[in-house]
Amino acid sequence: MAVIDALLDLAIGRRCLGCDEIGSSWCDACLQDAMAVHRRATPGGTVVVAAAHYRGSVRAAVLSYKEQGHLALATPLGRLLAAATAAATATGIEAGPGPFAGLVPVPSTRVATRSRGHDHAYRLARRAAAVAGGSVRSVLSWARPVRDQSALSVVQRRSNVSGAMVARPPAVRGTRVILVDDVMTTGATLDEGVRVLTTTGYHVVATCVVAAVDARRALAPRDRLR
Repeated sequence: MAVIDALLDLAIGRRCLGCDEIGSSWCDACLQDAMAVHRRATPGGTVVVAAAHYRGSVRAAVLSYKEQGHLALATPLGRLLAAATAAATATGIEAGPGPFAGLVPVPSTRVATRSRGHDHAYRLARRAAAVAGGSVRSVLSWARPVRDQSALSVVQRRSNVSGAMVARPPAVRGTRVILVDDVMTTGATLDEGVRVLTTTGYHVVATCVVAAVDARRALAPRDRLR
């Protein structure tokens, strides 16, 4: 898949989001420069490991991938997500009594999936798993419609997604998973994902994202992030 993405980049003359050189959507050097693994806590106390800050070329890549259909960017974004999962598990937090099932992506809503033509977080999780090894489990789904969160406050976001997800129960209680998504904005959606996975019988050993929004920065409405 990475070879196909590279050929598509060359065929249509892509320029790197970082250095503007022709030949790659995001060259290895610029991708490495964009990486800044760090941790943030959600309002619910979930510690989230992010591979980068949501700004500059990272923000441009996420928006181009999600809203403009630039699917070749799934590969470098997936590499960033893999870096976040590697950092999260480096201290051995993946250890536990239950079997390890792999990555669980936060699901796209039905409206977003229809609009984009795919589930963007699932695609990123697949790419991350291909880099780091392991599997992807689509066990989460939305139990009810939720509003677009771009214009909502922190409190409104939590209310919007509270109780909105359901999870398919694990075959073995205590099954270990890593919850993943593309971007952490306030963390409301990630908190809901952790809550429902935990109450359904999973053990969430880490929560990881490609990038995290600066807690002090207000999102522009066009970002359309959770």
